[in-house]
Amino acid sequence: MGINSFYAANISPLLRKTEIGKRIDMAFIAFHANLQFARFMYAESGGRIFSDREIEELFAGLDEESLNIAKRFMSRQYKALPNSLMVHPKYFYTEAEYAEYQKLRKDFNASIRRFHLPHHQVGPESLYYHHGLRFAPEFVKTHIAGKLFGDIGGYLGDSTLVFLEYNPEKILIFEPDETFLGKLTQTLNRNHIPKEKYDIHSVGLADVDTFSNGMKCCTMDEISSNYATPFGVLKADIEGMGAAFVRGARKTIERDRPLLSLAIYHNEEEFTEIYRMLKSWGVDYHVEIKSLNPFVAHGEVTLLAYPQEWIC
Repeated sequence: MGINSFYAANISPLLRKTEIGKRIDMAFIAFHANLQFARFMYAESGGRIFSDREIEELFAGLDEESLNIAKRFMSRQYKALPNSLMVHPKYFYTEAEYAEYQKLRKDFNASIRRFHLPHHQVGPESLYYHHGLRFAPEFVKTHIAGKLFGDIGGYLGDSTLVFLEYNPEKILIFEPDETFLGKLTQTLNRNHIPKEKYDIHSVGLADVDTFSNGMKCCTMDEISSNYATPFGVLKADIEGMGAAFVRGARKTIERDRPLLSLAIYHNEEEFTEIYRMLKSWGVDYHVEIKSLNPFVAHGEVTLLAYPQEWIC
């Protein structure tokens, strides 16, 4: 048990037994969170944290639950260390979140065993929520079937494995990291996934064709021009490059009108620009914000969007 886990499990509960201890505990956690926040969240853009009013302006037009998720995510950046290492669930999460965690845990663990995946390297965002697809309306699942799926940020292959349940024609997997590429391929082989069901692209996706830091990047629009079948799903969780990906996928989004599952938690640009772009393009999408991991204060906040004409 690391020092942070030891604190959460042993010291924090002791302090919380008195009112003064509770204040000390909160102050200690807030102090460390503020020290580390700028290096972890929004590091490239100044570490700005938005007020509730600013969030209402940024996401104007979204439903109340989506706004509440965005506000809760932002407010917790003051209260929790990166990756929630010192956060005791009893003090930082709602009863509903705890109930959700209890509900998903059995299913999540079963999926890990089923797919032979490392327990501490994957999360419920893929294996339980399926990046928002699992609990999406049935008409969404009907519209995406038989089309191409884009798994942008292939990682260990966990997203690809669950996407196969939605009957894609093929999944295009994008993973520029050579270490993950090897593990991803092993995962697919270990689960006996037919090679005709996926294509692996060892490139990053951005808004321009470039080569930097040893990684080749191109645009989604360039890739999609090589495929006759339209895209039904574009999922992107790419460590802060989400806005650049969306800019480079505009033609694909406007032409194919796929479902979008886009991580917006890595930095300020993702959080502020992705929704703004979709609105400014006039693509007429139904948009929601989802939290795809109840017990992660700093992550797995996702923008889920699909065409309004799908709604029936």
